[in-house]
Amino acid sequence: MHRKLLCLIPCLCCLWAPPASAAGEEHATAQVDRAQVNLGDALVYTVEVSTAGENQASPDILLPDFSQQFQVQDVFSRSSINILNGKTFIVNFKEAHLIANHKGEIVIPPSRVELISSRTRERVTLETQPVTVRVNEASGAAARPTPTPEIDVLRPIKRSAHLSLSQWLPFACGLALIAGVIGYGWMREHRQAPPPPPPVVEDRRTPEERALEALAALEAAEPLRQAGRHNEFYTLLSAVLRRYLEEKYAFPAEELTTPEILREMERLRFHPEFSGEVARFFRECDQVKFANVTPPGEAVGTALQRARELVQEPDKRDEPEPTAAEPGAEAGGPPGAEGGDASAGKETAAPLAGGGDAGAHS
Repeated sequence: MHRKLLCLIPCLCCLWAPPASAAGEEHATAQVDRAQVNLGDALVYTVEVSTAGENQASPDILLPDFSQQFQVQDVFSRSSINILNGKTFIVNFKEAHLIANHKGEIVIPPSRVELISSRTRERVTLETQPVTVRVNEASGAAARPTPTPEIDVLRPIKRSAHLSLSQWLPFACGLALIAGVIGYGWMREHRQAPPPPPPVVEDRRTPEERALEALAALEAAEPLRQAGRHNEFYTLLSAVLRRYLEEKYAFPAEELTTPEILREMERLRFHPEFSGEVARFFRECDQVKFANVTPPGEAVGTALQRARELVQEPDKRDEPEPTAAEPGAEAGGPPGAEGGDASAGKETAAPLAGGGDAGAHS
């Protein structure tokens, strides 16, 4: 009777265990390559983290403090991709190469792993199991020095030829001087003239034209959007608008974060409506780039049009931009001469154009 009950226990355990699909798609384990070492020997502590999905961000693996029982030599990280039943799993490893410096039974605390769940898209924290290592006293006798053999017969050694420094130094200096003169003459005879520098092509396009051409090239990259590479697409789209703001208004927009760009736009007196549109556009791009948010299909189609409208917006700032209608200072004329004529011309032309409205507009 007892034997029959013992045979049924494995079957009941198999029926009670949950299926593999319900156990979750993220797990973390810890292990060592040897559970028993001698004092001063090396061992490898490895943390393995498995996550589901192709676009998973790398997890943060926090190893425990080894300084009390071990000496840490090196820490390495690597990853691999496994495909099981048509599902992709990314496996990340973190290895710590240790040297045992305390004997006895040592329990390595659990390691912490922080990652984003593939099902809930929320940040979760996992812990590995503790690992026990047995460190024994070092064994083996110390190495003995090799005895020096006795020399029974001492043979006379022939004296080698010896030249003093004053004898060979003049000859060496003379040979070096002759070789230098010959080499310099050969170099002057066989050297080639350096190639002329390539002509510098001046880019006469305006920042708007460069930005619109970059958006047109991004729109033509249809395989980039069809492949679902939204992160790369929105990164390029945000870079085009940042480069335009930097070239147009002379502040380092490509190196600043989105809140810093908005503060610079407020300092440069941009219109609040335009600044709000730019803020919404950059925040949507940041969500795709940094939070791996998948935008809807219509949002990807309209993102290019929104960037083009922001570049082509004629009324961006409270103060008008300087125009090329002030050539007096550049041409070297007297300061204020042409400016006074232009202002006088505007004042006289204002009543002819239809009253106070025309004068205010000019």
